[in-house]
Amino acid sequence: MTPLVSILYALVVFAGLGWAVFGTGIMRGSHLGPTAQGLLERDATVMSIPVAGQLPWFGLMLGLALYALWQCTPTARHTDVHGRLRPWVLLVVVLNALWLQLLQRDRIGPSLVCALLLLAVLVLIDVMIGRATLHNNMDRWITRASFGLFTGWLGIIVLAEAVTWIAVLGFDPHRLMFKGVTAFILLIACLVLCVATFKQAMGIYINAGALWVVFWITIDRITWQVASPLFASVATIATLLLLLCLVSALRTRLRWLAGR
Repeated sequence: MTPLVSILYALVVFAGLGWAVFGTGIMRGSHLGPTAQGLLERDATVMSIPVAGQLPWFGLMLGLALYALWQCTPTARHTDVHGRLRPWVLLVVVLNALWLQLLQRDRIGPSLVCALLLLAVLVLIDVMIGRATLHNNMDRWITRASFGLFTGWLGIIVLAEAVTWIAVLGFDPHRLMFKGVTAFILLIACLVLCVATFKQAMGIYINAGALWVVFWITIDRITWQVASPLFASVATIATLLLLLCLVSALRTRLRWLAGR
């Protein structure tokens, strides 16, 4: 890809990110709590995401912007994987903005579909990156972190939004069975992420992105009025499992790097 085309591509990505950041009302202080019959409020369900769990989104948008700049460099322009990633990254940017726009307009069902599509594209990108050989250390950090962290973070966010959508359909989110099933699904999802931590090249980043959200959900469930002993206990176990797997995988990776 020529330098001019790479720059134009970066500008398109910046435009999409600007749409997501400034076009959804986030920078104006607009929040999603009143939407979906109030079921996105902090105390609505046991899977509600506290503000601390949502904050990484801004960093993730910065990561995508950094990747858009990186793909303009000579090193990235001559790496095959970036040529294959470019259309998918554009799709990520568009779906990300649409997802937030639909949430702002109280369209929880369509927004969930959009979020699932976004997650699927991110997983595809992670697989492509995991199968590629990135010889440049800066490329490894920027490319893997930009998409791996986003995938892990979004995976838990999508799960929380799915729980909200089920509540919108009329199920009582405060019933013990609802909380128990939600806790079970969260635990299964975290076990899958634990396996991915060791089996996938992007697993460490995906784990870290998910761990951040699960940790803050756990803290919020223990201390906030929607506290559920059952859910808090399961969420604590899920958090510890993710943390142990992340630490173990990092130690293995560091030992491998030290022995090179």
